[in-house]
Amino acid sequence: MAGILFYNVENLFNPEPDSVAIDDEYLPQTFRQWNHYRKKIKQANISRVILYAGKWEPPVLVGVCEVEDKKVLNELIWTTGLNRFSYSVIHFNSPDQRGIDVALIYRKDRFKVLRSFPVEVKLPPSFPPTRDILYVCGILDEIDTLHVLVNHWPSRWGGEASTRIKRLIAAKTLKNICDSILSVSEHSKIIAMGDFNDEPNDESLKIVSRKPGTAGKRLINLAWNPVGKVPGTLKHQNAWFCFDQILVSSALFAPRREGGFFLKDTMMHVIAADFLLEKDYDYSGVKPFRTFEGNKYKGGFSDHLPVMIKLMRIIE
Repeated sequence: MAGILFYNVENLFNPEPDSVAIDDEYLPQTFRQWNHYRKKIKQANISRVILYAGKWEPPVLVGVCEVEDKKVLNELIWTTGLNRFSYSVIHFNSPDQRGIDVALIYRKDRFKVLRSFPVEVKLPPSFPPTRDILYVCGILDEIDTLHVLVNHWPSRWGGEASTRIKRLIAAKTLKNICDSILSVSEHSKIIAMGDFNDEPNDESLKIVSRKPGTAGKRLINLAWNPVGKVPGTLKHQNAWFCFDQILVSSALFAPRREGGFFLKDTMMHVIAADFLLEKDYDYSGVKPFRTFEGNKYKGGFSDHLPVMIKLMRIIE
């Protein structure tokens, strides 16, 4: 079994000034009073999520977003005990003005990286630059080649309608990458995961993905009917949204004669452990347990819940 996890960890910053990025609010002397102690608590929380998600077998691949740099990820591995599972990091600095990037954490004992690089999402000059899409190609358990794409599409800050064009451009960028991979082999196994800042039925996701059970060459979006005790991955007031999604190519669905890894089931699972949630006194029910709520430090995890799929090895 091979677990594939995605998690928007919500602002994993180093408490040191960055001359390039606008990260002023995550410094010790600012209103957030972000320091090494609070950073270590957050790193411990993230490691707890990764280990919980995998139960007895920690995920082979963990896509993350909203991380400042490779340093905070290396610290995450080496100060929390994740190094026991041979985890390593692939990260490239992106042009995002706040300095938040995507990255892939992977188990070196099970996933051999062949190549990796960032793909620029080219927005018009009138918009500030956004996060790259991270591409990683590797071999899982010396059996299957996987093409992995980690995304963090432009946010809805400023309004959904006025920012839609940016996500449409990101969607077309992702589709171009996938089309290029599939043009070499229609049986390529692709996993695209991320915080897309849109839902599965929005225009941007329809460019690159389709609903399970429908025909077409686009990726299959496993987030149409996510499994979990809450109906989404983040909550705004009393409404849940599923911005965090995992898309796969059709080759991961039907076992082929040569065997290999395929989806254990055709659903994406929302990891909604009790420790990741807190009571929502304003809008009823529960909500994600965050690091900050407004300017108030709470010591929680993230404003997003992680999502996961599992691949099962089939031997023909």
